[in-house]
Amino acid sequence: MRPLLLLVFAVQLACGASSPPPVATTPATTEATPAAAPAPLVDPTGDCVIELWAGDSWVERGRATCGSAGQIGLVVAGDAGLEGPILDSTVAAMKARCATGPCDVGVLPGDLLYGDGLEAEVRWRAVWDAGFATLGIPFAAVLGNHEWRHEPNSKLKRKAVFASDQRGGLLIPGPSYAARVRDPSGRTLLALAGLDTDSVSNPAKHMPGLGDHALAMACAEGAPVVWIGHHPASSQGQHHGHEAHVEAALRKIITNATSGGCRIAVATAGHDHDLQAYGPGCEAEGMPGVVVSGVAGRGFRPPGPPHLATCPANAEAVSSYHAGPKTTGGFAWIGIDTTTGDTKVELIEATPDGPAVLATAQWPLQ
Repeated sequence: MRPLLLLVFAVQLACGASSPPPVATTPATTEATPAAAPAPLVDPTGDCVIELWAGDSWVERGRATCGSAGQIGLVVAGDAGLEGPILDSTVAAMKARCATGPCDVGVLPGDLLYGDGLEAEVRWRAVWDAGFATLGIPFAAVLGNHEWRHEPNSKLKRKAVFASDQRGGLLIPGPSYAARVRDPSGRTLLALAGLDTDSVSNPAKHMPGLGDHALAMACAEGAPVVWIGHHPASSQGQHHGHEAHVEAALRKIITNATSGGCRIAVATAGHDHDLQAYGPGCEAEGMPGVVVSGVAGRGFRPPGPPHLATCPANAEAVSSYHAGPKTTGGFAWIGIDTTTGDTKVELIEATPDGPAVLATAQWPLQ
């Protein structure tokens, strides 16, 4: 037998030559099963109308439920910009809390997207469309420092977020804006001031500014006002160590507004990755209550300096601080009386067993 034939024969024995050799064929064409298309977003409905100040008039932008027993309920989830189990647990805990009602309006106070802006479109659909939008209520959002700087291509993050304005009930027409919730009789139940606080933290030439006109228009409604900004005006979080001056600047802006008659019921924020609540006048006379909710997507950081463990300007004011480290999410629920502006707060951790209330607080509008 020729050497070549011996080699072939040996290989066939090693591979199991008793079976017939494979027959060369043209590969069959197989089509991958297409992924199921995401369910279309459904705009929230309700008897109340959400209107946006468009520069010369108020224009309708969506619908909302009008609360119950004279109270509008809000859920506040800051620093939500990472899809994954922490965000998923936050959304699930929100749904469980809202099943006990009322939850009429949501608030996303900045850092909506972390990471490279090249991933912004996909990531934002995971955070918003597949996340918070599934609650079926309108949300008002603002930008944070991570939409302006830190990671590459931040401009693409802003583009993705602004392009989603009005999608599934989201309100984010620009860096700063004024909005209001009106009942069928035309009465304004609640005013919203969405403000770009990174313009205070990072006063570069390209920044748009805080949005003084937006705050003025919200205040002019005479209804209780919710301040929505990313950076807190009072905080015991880790950012306080290098941003105490930013907090002081925001407190000055807010107290100037309240001294002029603005009825700010609560100043909401994220930025610090923990849950905090401070009653009116805690750190400065004329300050409204402050709620910091920054654990929705990144979990709890370790604590910062405890300078507000007892409120320095009003020892009787609420001071509630909850830090980590913990890899669980959470949010704040806020109920605001639409006549008096009196406020109730729940700081809620998203645990594996569902929402756990860490603390409750309440205060009158000052």
